Amino acid sequence: MIRKTPTALAVGGTLFVSAASFAATMSPADCVLRHYHVTSVTPYHSERQVCQAGAIRDLVGASVYVHAEPGLTTEWLRLNLDHHRAEKGATAAMKDCPFGVDGVQLDVESSGAGFYVTFLAPNATKAEEALRRTRLLLV
Repeated sequence: MIRKTPTALAVGGTLFVSAASFAATMSPADCVLRHYHVTSVTPYHSERQVCQAGAIRDLVGASVYVHAEPGLTTEWLRLNLDHHRAEKGATAAMKDCPFGVDGVQLDVESSGAGFYVTFLAPNATKAEEALRRTRLLLV
């Protein structure tokens, strides 16, 4: 028992230092989604019926596909994204992160071998900005 305690403390300390150094490497402008394997970005549309013969598609945001990783769940991804948003807020420091678009709503859904993270904006201008910022995640 006495020999196991120093080992447990060493492992715990290593994990703490790793987490602290990860957090320290994030700059204020860094988007948390850059730490995941984003494989695609697509515009997110809604349709509205204008007459019996047709509908109009409106851009309402963007959808990002994040490839699954061992241990990553919908709940864990959502928690990390919500934490990032609460910590950073819609600030100028997040000028290239979709979380920096004022009023954007977030949805996370499991899909096949990954997750769709969808950003829904309150208007067309903000939807275009959210799409622009999500496209930067592929660069």
